[in-house]
Amino acid sequence: MRAMNTPRGIVTCLPDVACDELIGVAEVLIQERLPSFAVPVAVLGELRAVFAARATLGAWQVSDVGQLERAVDAGADFVFADRFDGELAGIAREAGVAVYASACTPTEVRSVLAGGASGALLWPADIVGHTMAGHLARVGLIDRVIPMGGLGAYAASQWLESGAPAAAVDATLLGDAAAGGDLGQLRDRCGAFRKLQPES
Repeated sequence: MRAMNTPRGIVTCLPDVACDELIGVAEVLIQERLPSFAVPVAVLGELRAVFAARATLGAWQVSDVGQLERAVDAGADFVFADRFDGELAGIAREAGVAVYASACTPTEVRSVLAGGASGALLWPADIVGHTMAGHLARVGLIDRVIPMGGLGAYAASQWLESGAPAAAVDATLLGDAAAGGDLGQLRDRCGAFRKLQPES
């Protein structure tokens, strides 16, 4: 069993498109020192074959045992799960893979932690708002919570400053880059997020 990998800093959630559409995007982000990704299970193996030595690659949108097993077999560093139960917890624990399960309130966060999840994936973070970070810090849960969904650089900074280990970002950073958009513009957007990365 391998040691569990806790995501740190900015995690970019790449969309469910063909792997060829993601290679250039991932390359730009890695060059800009944003090397942590959550990707669909279907492309995880292909992206690991290209970037495993230079990036941290987890799976997201995992909703059943089959997807979790495929993610583990493909070498996922971590998993963001849409659904979570004792069976998934057991598989992840046996494999040594950290699983963050969806939650939206402090009560739901406590529930997924009690069920064996490594942490909670607070989604949708843009609806909940970054003020929730302070509330979770006050009740001692923030270090087990990763926010995801609609986060800009400022909101991500508030979560990280409050003690969240990572913040998962998507379209606010990516724009249309994964749909053939301008990679130069993607590179320009990286600066605000790169400032939030932990010191290595």
